[in-house]
Amino acid sequence: MTYILKNEHLEAHFISFGACIVKLIDLKTGINIIVGHEDMETYRKNNPGYMNAIIGRHSGRITDFYLDGKRHEVAKNINGIYQLHGGFKGFNAKEYSVEVGEDWIKFSASAEDGEEGFPGAVAFSVTYRLRGRELHLLYEAEPTKKTILSLTNHAYFNLNGDPEKSILNHELFLNADRYLMLDENFIPYGAALVENTPLDFRKMKPIGQDINANFEQLKIAGGFDHPYLVNRAGEMSHVATLRSPLTGLSLEVHSTEDVVVFYAGNMINEDYRIAGGIRGYKNMALCLETQGVPNSPNIPEFADRNLYGPNEKYTPKTVWKLADN
Repeated sequence: MTYILKNEHLEAHFISFGACIVKLIDLKTGINIIVGHEDMETYRKNNPGYMNAIIGRHSGRITDFYLDGKRHEVAKNINGIYQLHGGFKGFNAKEYSVEVGEDWIKFSASAEDGEEGFPGAVAFSVTYRLRGRELHLLYEAEPTKKTILSLTNHAYFNLNGDPEKSILNHELFLNADRYLMLDENFIPYGAALVENTPLDFRKMKPIGQDINANFEQLKIAGGFDHPYLVNRAGEMSHVATLRSPLTGLSLEVHSTEDVVVFYAGNMINEDYRIAGGIRGYKNMALCLETQGVPNSPNIPEFADRNLYGPNEKYTPKTVWKLADN
């Protein structure tokens, strides 16, 4: 079943498995900015690329970690080396219960104590709400033990109005002076300045301009696939602006989170079957994943991030704002 929210500006489609957003349509232009699977069952079967799903309990890559002196071994779903996006059965692979209001839809699920290697049972939800030309995402969770919580939405964006036209023409601004470096296994291990590197998006520029630059971090990731540390300004910060010069459509991202992972769709391939009968290809779409600092317990500067105990509520918020020029 597909659930639909609609106002005079936007129309958003969702499914309960993975709490996925499968379409977000700008009604003025008729453009759907979400790139998703052709067959809805693909979301349930294996969902390559974690397309458009809620990710947790930990977004991104993490290795075994210590919490209050106790070692926790995470379920390692990537080559037995590390955990990606919550493990073998993360929050993307759950069937959610659904509540629907006039301008909102709430998806709720739970995780058991020890699931995928994390302490504490967790009841969690994501609420999507339409407000004018904005889609608001509110995450809520509360654990029974001290644990790590860092959820995100893994939406794939293309603003060109045609997913057969790659996102390399998109212009991007990222409000970040620093990013997290990746080791040879893609695992974040420390912060570095974006200044004088191809990863600097503090002034809007085409994504394709520097994606093939001779820079070690780009070689490791096969392009852009890095966590950026947001320059926070109050509770809600302007994180990113994305624009298609073909359509004039732009997307602003605002969030309370510390990080946005900019992933340029480097691993999309022809095995992806995209809505409209299109075969996937590299750089077909991109992700702007607002979340906590990935692998935080293993990075000394951020070891105190993403930690929540009993009776501590996790309530981050992200806003996607569409505009057309």
